[in-house]
Amino acid sequence: MRIDMNRQAQIDKAMCKPGYTWNETLKRCIGAYSPSNDGGKGNTPKPTKPTPDDAISQEIASRENTGEVL
Repeated sequence: MRIDMNRQAQIDKAMCKPGYTWNETLKRCIGAYSPSNDGGKGNTPKPTKPTPDDAISQEIASRENTGEVL
């Protein structure tokens, strides 16, 4: 092994495929962790559905913009 690599990097290179790292506790390679966009909380609120009146208003506005309204 190369001396300029730290211990973890040496284990990763010998035991795992690229992008994975060796986990001593699990005794296996795991993928890299990438946190979600919500700050790592893991619970993103569902987008609210428009009420029927809002949906109708949006549809009318859309048709006015495209010239479909008579």
